[in-house]
Amino acid sequence: MADNQRDFYRIQDRLLMAWRLADLEPTSETESALLALNRVLDEELLELNDDSPEIARVLTLLNRKIELLVSSDEEGSGVSTNLGGFCDKAHVDVSLSGSGMGYFSLTNAEEGAAVEVMLNLESIDVEITVRMIIIESRVSADAENPGFWLRGRFVEDQDKQVDAIVAHVNQRQFEQLQRRTQTSGAQTNEDS
Repeated sequence: MADNQRDFYRIQDRLLMAWRLADLEPTSETESALLALNRVLDEELLELNDDSPEIARVLTLLNRKIELLVSSDEEGSGVSTNLGGFCDKAHVDVSLSGSGMGYFSLTNAEEGAAVEVMLNLESIDVEITVRMIIIESRVSADAENPGFWLRGRFVEDQDKQVDAIVAHVNQRQFEQLQRRTQTSGAQTNEDS
């Protein structure tokens, strides 16, 4: 029951994102060290973004380039890890909250699978990578848009990433409230 509970503060949004399957537990010491280093690096980049967004953006791009090169090297050498590269980034409809997210995907992920999701949180101008466990996977009911609706819960110990998501959700809710206020104000003026 607790896994299926939803947060009150959530939004429907369209975000630039990519995702990939991840291992629940690292399969080697090197992978464990890389995952730990990436978590620390992501947290530091989030902090740096407050003071110097341009530098944080460049360093984030360099980190993604390194991840792609490592992923490409693993594929070329025949190293079999579950981590493969991220799918191509695309604008995707998402349901987002501080505890998890749902998103549409052409590729399925089984319930209980671990995934890493790269999100571009446009409202606060930050890109993050967050890990989550898939708690629901449904086949799309729309015959013209085949694929899957995946819903997951964020894993623990990602406080900075979740804080960034909550800041994005709050900003989007503020923008939505502002639009409603402007629309109702314009209607009031027309009625006068």
